[in-house]
Amino acid sequence: MAKICKQCGEAFETTQQDLAFLEEISPVFNGKKEVIPPPTLCPDCRTRQRIIWRPELHLHYRKSDKSGAQILSMFPQDAPCTVWSTEEWWSDDWDAMRYGQDMDLARPFFEQFREVFSNTPLPSISVSRAGNVNSDYVNSASYLKNCYLLAGANYNEDCQYGNFVNHCKDCMDCSFVDHCELCHECIDCTKCYDLRYCQQCTNCSNSAFLFGCRNCHDCFGSVNITDKAYVFLNEQLTKEEYEKRLAALELHRRTRVKEADAYFRQHRLRYPHRFMIGEMNENATGNGILRSKNVTNSFDVSELEDCSNCAWLHQAKSCMDCYAWGFTAEECYQCLEVGDHSSRARMSVVVYHGVDLFYCNNCRGCEHCFGCVSLRNAKHCILNKQYTKEEYERVVPQLIAHMRETKEWGEFFPFSVCPISYNESIAQDYFPLDESRARALGARWTNVRLEPGQPTPIPDSIRDCGDDIVGKTLTCAATGKSYKLTPQEFGFYKRKEIPAPDTCFFARHRERFLRRNPRHLWKRPCMKCGMEMKTSFAPERPEIVYCETCYQKEVY
Repeated sequence: MAKICKQCGEAFETTQQDLAFLEEISPVFNGKKEVIPPPTLCPDCRTRQRIIWRPELHLHYRKSDKSGAQILSMFPQDAPCTVWSTEEWWSDDWDAMRYGQDMDLARPFFEQFREVFSNTPLPSISVSRAGNVNSDYVNSASYLKNCYLLAGANYNEDCQYGNFVNHCKDCMDCSFVDHCELCHECIDCTKCYDLRYCQQCTNCSNSAFLFGCRNCHDCFGSVNITDKAYVFLNEQLTKEEYEKRLAALELHRRTRVKEADAYFRQHRLRYPHRFMIGEMNENATGNGILRSKNVTNSFDVSELEDCSNCAWLHQAKSCMDCYAWGFTAEECYQCLEVGDHSSRARMSVVVYHGVDLFYCNNCRGCEHCFGCVSLRNAKHCILNKQYTKEEYERVVPQLIAHMRETKEWGEFFPFSVCPISYNESIAQDYFPLDESRARALGARWTNVRLEPGQPTPIPDSIRDCGDDIVGKTLTCAATGKSYKLTPQEFGFYKRKEIPAPDTCFFARHRERFLRRNPRHLWKRPCMKCGMEMKTSFAPERPEIVYCETCYQKEVY
């Protein structure tokens, strides 16, 4: 069924599988099914409307609305919501139901939800209740020790500056890495040790500037190699020849690293690229898909079955339009951060162990709730007010009928409800907008004033950097923002002879982000056999892109 997106005006298709899914997850009250209508927005616009709720590493110092103490928060001081420290929120001395209100069928639902949402306390950042050790400046992160500026990160030690870093140790400036150690500026790498400036590598070690390599060690500037050692720019050398060439590069100098990076970017265009990152899949389209079956238009996911339009979701079944995280999730729709054995959560944000929820935010262990905020272990609540089971099943159909009239039923929360500024959310990464366009959508916007200043001169070689640079206020060469080097960070650079960065974390993060393919698919032919494929490589890009069969024949 072809439709026109009411937000961007682009055509999109709602498949029969989508309609069957919505029919399946629609609730039944008193023997009548309240069917969730098909989406009115295209997949990209639906994604954007969800991920504006996720700021990741845009953090602020502010006062707790409970104690007045200074806390670190994903919500700035002027955000239209009530924010407590994580410890205050988890305490047992308060009840979120005290902020409940009666449903009013004369007013739009989202207007009423915004009132409950604004008044009900939220935790300042998203971390596990058990907490982290010496890892305060993180968000959406748990089970960390001695970590700093990580998001989407779990089970790490001595790691700094990155997102989607998991089960890692001593890693710096990395994105989407798993079970890695001593890695720097790496992207989409797994089970690697002592890598620098590498992407899409598995089981590699003691190497730099690799792309698409497996089981390699002591290699430099090479693409698509497997089970190799002492390979330099895809040329096999002896150990002595390799070490001599590597030493001549002087990678302890920032200028030489930038020269090597520019050369390697061109070098890797000579070799074929896989149309998608994926392993052990059956009937899957998207990118970064592992061990999944019947998955469409999904990205950076694993162990999914019968899912569509999902990203960074793991161990989930029969889900559509969900971003993060799973472990497990089933029959969830239009959700951001849903998991911990959740099922049938619809149009909700931050749901832990939830069952049969609608339009809820930050609810944990709840069942059969509608439009609730910050509830724990509750049942049969509407707008944070308690109902009996019989009352709930009588009132919710009335509310849904009202929402059909106001054209709210089945829609996700509008931008105007979200307290996070568009340009401080990951929506700005994936769908960048200027202030006027963001505000036209109803989103908030934060204007950042930068004091003009010259980039701070930093020695080209880490060998020439003294300890006195630690703690100094530096000026980023790319953004003009101020930043500092932490003692842990500087020690890492010294040990590994990595030049100290002349750009701030956000500039480095942006550079890594742009090296990954967009979460969007295009139809284009394999450049070897001509077979049509769906790939995240846009047709106008310069890479040589092969289908899986042709890539395997070429590389292996």
